[in-house]
Amino acid sequence: MKAERLDRSIQIFRVLTGILLGAGALMSSGCAISRTASIAPRSNVSREHALTLAQLAANAVGGEVFTVSATGSMKPTLDEGSVITIERVQFTQLRKGDIVIYRNTLGTPVVHRLYECTNGRWLVLGDNNPSVDRESVNATNLVGRVCAIFYTSAGGYASAPAASASP
Repeated sequence: MKAERLDRSIQIFRVLTGILLGAGALMSSGCAISRTASIAPRSNVSREHALTLAQLAANAVGGEVFTVSATGSMKPTLDEGSVITIERVQFTQLRKGDIVIYRNTLGTPVVHRLYECTNGRWLVLGDNNPSVDRESVNATNLVGRVCAIFYTSAGGYASAPAASASP
């Protein structure tokens, strides 16, 4: 009886390890930022599978999953084919270059990169925008920091909250 439980536990461990290694490989593939590219990277991962993998990552870090709206402000890093996982972090843990989601005054989630910290607030900038956002990020409107990006084949749109990458 104990040997059967041990064998079952080992099988479960192997399956979970495989899932986590696969998810890790997908999360790290294609994540390099290139300012010379005009479009976000793609992969053969379907949107549905990317959402599933992103949710697994979110569950692991106590975060949340978002899709990216088709605004173009975060190209080439992110576009409407991207699915992202955010982790909850303290405002003091943020660093220049982090990609974050914050809620603007209308309550819309916006995904942009931290540009400069001034007077206890972060100025943010879309990778494809010429100037910083009118609104800044503070401890109150911060939703989280992007910890995983899933590039997809952009086929099929499953539901998840969308973060606007706005101009």
